[in-house]
Amino acid sequence: MVVGRPRQFDRDEALEKAMDTFWTKGYEAASVQDLLNAMGINRGSMYDTFGDKHALFAAAFDHYIEMQSGQRGSVLESPGSPLGNVRNMLDMVSRVATDGQQRGCMVTNSIVELASCDPMVADALGSVFERMVANVRRTLDRAVEAGEMARNANTRAQTRFVMATVHGLTVLGKSGRTRKELIDVIDVAMSALK
Repeated sequence: MVVGRPRQFDRDEALEKAMDTFWTKGYEAASVQDLLNAMGINRGSMYDTFGDKHALFAAAFDHYIEMQSGQRGSVLESPGSPLGNVRNMLDMVSRVATDGQQRGCMVTNSIVELASCDPMVADALGSVFERMVANVRRTLDRAVEAGEMARNANTRAQTRFVMATVHGLTVLGKSGRTRKELIDVIDVAMSALK
């Protein structure tokens, strides 16, 4: 049995750096060399570990989704006021959107860049979007039960509104809007939900 050389890099760390590169540059603008430089590995190591650029993007995208979905889901499922949790989640989105890097959200960026032409991305986006929609809807349903929203509230439509607000905040942040401007959007969105 022939044993190959052991991997000389941390796979998770390299994946994190690839995710940051795709998040900052987008899929098309991130060259293989950009990715190799960021990950600190050679071409052979990339192909042996992750596959081609598209497979690396898929792994980086999945990593981003796990990271963001977990954080947003935890905020939405926190004890206390369900509407307060929605506001905290929107506030979290606004903080990331105005962190000075103007990267926006990797999911939103990928929707704009790739969803119409890449079936893998479209499928992955559909899955993450539906999971987030379900989390938001459960939270709004809890808000109705808690008396924070009207009993006849259309939580399905309001969930879509919250999701549009999330994507809007990330686009505004990417375009250089200030945190104050994004908080104004959140204030209006929360007023609309009540």
